[in-house]
Amino acid sequence: MPKKRRRSYRRANIEVTEDTYLPGIIETLQDLVTREVHIGAQGDEELAMIAGIHEYGSIKAGIPARSFIGSGKKKAQTPIARVVKEGVVELVTGNLDADDLLRKIGDVGKERVLKNFDKLRTPPLSPIYAKRKGNKKILRDEEQLRESITAVIVPKRGGRR
Repeated sequence: MPKKRRRSYRRANIEVTEDTYLPGIIETLQDLVTREVHIGAQGDEELAMIAGIHEYGSIKAGIPARSFIGSGKKKAQTPIARVVKEGVVELVTGNLDADDLLRKIGDVGKERVLKNFDKLRTPPLSPIYAKRKGNKKILRDEEQLRESITAVIVPKRGGRR
């Protein structure tokens, strides 16, 4: 029998008083929820192909998937949640605007993806390729790919609100 999954919900610790301007808060939050942060590799066609092969692998070329964006995104969820929780309080109290919060989220996510990129070790390189390459670091020679990792704030696509 599968275990029940525990869920925890945290609320922002904000007190609403007579001085609180709710329409302003709603407008600020609306500005926040209509945009999102995309973290990924941005570059030319060749760089996109290399990023795709690293992320998803290539059966035809015998290259296993070495997901650095997807696994980095998973590792970034907790720190991003922390930034969002603190940021929403700052947003509602007027000490931060939506652009700054989205930028902070992007910076934390990008930092985690880059850290994951640097630490990626599985699956290992084939012995033949490792010998030709001269080291066993999987993505080390892909400095251009590493530098192409960006965080971009974009409008949300329709359907989700």
